[in-house]
Amino acid sequence: MLAQFRMRVARSLAESGVTAPVWAAALLSCIGLGTFLLLPTLVEAAVIDLKFSEWQLGILSAGLSGGTMVAGLCAPGWIRTVSWRAAASACLVGLILANGGAMLAHAFVEFCVLQCLVGFFGGSLYSLALTVISDEQRPDRGFAFAVGAQTLYQVLALVAGPRLISAGGMNAVLLLFMGLSAIGGLLIAGLPSHGRMTARAPIERHRVLSGPVILALLGCMLFYVNIGVFWTYVERIGAESALSSSSIANALSLSTATSFIGVALAYRLGNRLGYVVPIGASAAAVALVVWMLSGQPGLLNFLLANIIYAIAWNVSMTYQYGALNAVDRSRRSVAMAPSFHNAGSAIGPAIAAWVVTAKDHTGALWLIAASVFLSLGFFAVASAVGKRHS
Repeated sequence: MLAQFRMRVARSLAESGVTAPVWAAALLSCIGLGTFLLLPTLVEAAVIDLKFSEWQLGILSAGLSGGTMVAGLCAPGWIRTVSWRAAASACLVGLILANGGAMLAHAFVEFCVLQCLVGFFGGSLYSLALTVISDEQRPDRGFAFAVGAQTLYQVLALVAGPRLISAGGMNAVLLLFMGLSAIGGLLIAGLPSHGRMTARAPIERHRVLSGPVILALLGCMLFYVNIGVFWTYVERIGAESALSSSSIANALSLSTATSFIGVALAYRLGNRLGYVVPIGASAAAVALVVWMLSGQPGLLNFLLANIIYAIAWNVSMTYQYGALNAVDRSRRSVAMAPSFHNAGSAIGPAIAAWVVTAKDHTGALWLIAASVFLSLGFFAVASAVGKRHS
């Protein structure tokens, strides 16, 4: 009876796309992206505790994303040839050591270098998590589940952010990241030891970087130009509008909670509308958000803008992974997606750092709008070219 029950549960999970490896990978993806998902909290701590300027905030965000970009570029070289459990363990240890070092080094240059290492180890872990999910029978639903897990992590952590900063400043935030990395060790056993293709199997059967794949990866990069800028400066936009720190944190956490609507939509619809239509709808929603945040938005506008943005983010992210997987015969380029995402995350704040001031974030908002529509264009062309080549 027990064996039959286990078989029924396993079959049900397989049909839903949420298998044990997907569970483990989704939770590890939260740890890998942990610092980026809490970037507004990190920014607030850097301003309050470390006295970083607007320019320094942009460089800090660019350094964190730059480390993840390098990790993603390196991932295809090792992702199919090493033990996944050993790789996950190494990434978690690296995260603990880098964040621990950052607790001892609060000078700007040293702190940015250590956060770049955090980005590298976290990005490597995230690439691994995405590859685990892409190997499952229902990767579209697996990606939606992972985005949902990341959303829940954001909700809980953003609510805790002001309390952490009040209690221990930047060190309390870094200690949270270290603790989660240590807990992540419990998830390693849920990962497969290797992927479907190992070092003993031919992995060059299909080229990784075909034309459609390159176009889709550039779409990923441009979308994250928008996210990097938004996530770096949204807290500052709220502060400049005379909103309190607690009001901003509550708005961000509430909007992140409601973004489960985006996850549910993507999970429910699957690929019935294709990939370009949902990505396009998300781009239109981001344009609305830019308009709502122009000037000095009140609390209601700030809250609604963040809710719309969070839903659009989750919808677009889920379908971006699906679009990339659809045009990639090698099934390895998804490991590179975090690299291009974080190239965008690094490029966006680095550009925005030169066009914003403490009193005017208009340049950042224009950059958000331009990058999200350019991203849509690249995905549309990638999908069209991919269909002709299939």
